[in-house]
Amino acid sequence: MDLGGKVAVVTGASSGIGAASAKALADAGMTVVAVARRTQRLQALAEADPRVIAHTADVTSDEAVDGLAERVGSELGACHVLVNNAGINAGTTFRDRQDVDGMRRVMEVTYFGAVRCTAALGGLLAASAPSRVINVGSVAGKVASGAPGYSAAKFALTGWSENLRAPWLARGVAVGQLNPGYIRTEGFPQQRPRATPLRRWVGEPEQVASAVVDMARSGAAERTVPRWYRAVVVLRHVAPGLFRAGAARL
Repeated sequence: MDLGGKVAVVTGASSGIGAASAKALADAGMTVVAVARRTQRLQALAEADPRVIAHTADVTSDEAVDGLAERVGSELGACHVLVNNAGINAGTTFRDRQDVDGMRRVMEVTYFGAVRCTAALGGLLAASAPSRVINVGSVAGKVASGAPGYSAAKFALTGWSENLRAPWLARGVAVGQLNPGYIRTEGFPQQRPRATPLRRWVGEPEQVASAVVDMARSGAAERTVPRWYRAVVVLRHVAPGLFRAGAARL
């Protein structure tokens, strides 16, 4: 798909992967609606590129997401690419009752936020076909690494993305799953892996943004960034015992 003159919506766009993706899609010629809660960050993004439109919204709010969809439809009349990138982490362990609320919050933002945005913009995406939904998951949603709540939310996003792929293709909407490995961002500084032999595997948001542009053009079903992380996913399924032993040591 030629991205020039098309419309994209990117959530979690105030920093990290979201901000880099909004910039990359704008550089590819798209009008990009950058969505997040931090208005000043979005405004700075929009001031730096006239093809970026700032829209403040919380993806955990049905009303806010419906307002986003209404604005995109009324002002731009189309949506060719939706990048569901909004996500948070809360807690590194799961031990007792006090950890439940944190997990619930992670699911609301990371998983149900993507569900809300896709549902609200689904009709416009179909009307704008060919179009794409790119769900930014994680390698942690394929091999159960990292914080329990975050990993669980990303696993849910993976299953949901795969389930939508075939029926939404019939509507002209290609749903794809993008799985970053360790990426250094504001919310995920990756201090722990950078202090281990994994430091060479820590990537930058621009690498993920480049993959977002590629998936927007191709409608690919799945990508892993950096690409060599794919070997970790394969190892998990081909030799689970070996994978668990290595993960425990790391």
